[in-house]
Amino acid sequence: MSTRAHATTSRPLAGVEAERLLLDAIADGELDHSLHAVADAVHARLALLQSVKSASALAQLNVGDVVRFNDKVRPRYLHGARGNIVAVDERDATVLLSRPIGRFSSGQIRCSPLALERIAPAA
Repeated sequence: MSTRAHATTSRPLAGVEAERLLLDAIADGELDHSLHAVADAVHARLALLQSVKSASALAQLNVGDVVRFNDKVRPRYLHGARGNIVAVDERDATVLLSRPIGRFSSGQIRCSPLALERIAPAA
């Protein structure tokens, strides 16, 4: 096997092995003295990944886009509801529903862009 082929195939294996070693060390109690630091690092990383995902989703939305609420929305009865984007700010999008639903009597809902699926771009 060439050096290049070996490097390509060994990297994923090395990552899997490192992950297994870390998980085994945690399960065996070897990192008990650092569990809070490990948990804090994991939570910080997850929060960063969520922020990046949300910012990316928000960048895809524009005022006037037709959207549908996806399965990540709460309350669940909004799942599948359609509306138009009427505002976008640094973190959220505001949707004007096609018809008011439940407690959203004004028809406007400010929500995470991760709860939305764009159906059609603004006209």
